[in-house]
Formats: sequence, structure tokens, C-alpha cells
Amino acid sequence: MQYKEGVSFIAKREVFHSSPSQEGWKVTSGGKTISTHKTQAEAEGAATAAGRAAHNKGALAQAVLHRSDGTIREERTYGDDPRKTPG
Repeated sequence: MQYKEGVSFIAKREVFHSSPSQEGWKVTSGGKTISTHKTQAEAEGAATAAGRAAHNKGALAQAVLHRSDGTIREERTYGDDPRKTPG
């Protein structure tokens, strides 16, 4: 990648979603299921572990944890956080 003056490059973040499924809970990334779990807690643990592992390999990563109704409950970022918000 070449740097051009006045152009900023934004590194892509690997995103891991923990969300409900017909079988229980699943972890997805890039639209593909990477693991399935019986409980929400197991899926959240797997999503956050995947985010930390990606970050440890040098990538920016994020775990998005969903409620049982599918709405987002929490987001965890690994690496530089693009937003400076408290918490």
C-alpha cells in the first residue's frame, strides 16, 4: 500500500458477532458461522476470545454481543478504538 498525501487509510476491523440462532447461539464473522454454542455465555466467551486472538496477531478486532432478541447489547473493541467515548 502506498501512502498518498491527503488520503487517510482506515484499517479494516475483524468483527465477531455473538447472536441467537435456531440451534442456540452462534459466533459469526464476515457473514460466516465460525462456531455454535448451547448458551449465550459460551458464545460471548468465544466471540471475545476470537477478538483477542485476532488482535494478538496484529489485527484490529471487535466482538459484538447480541441479546436474545437480536439487538446489540455490548461492543468490545481490540486495538485502537475509532471513537473516544467513556467506558
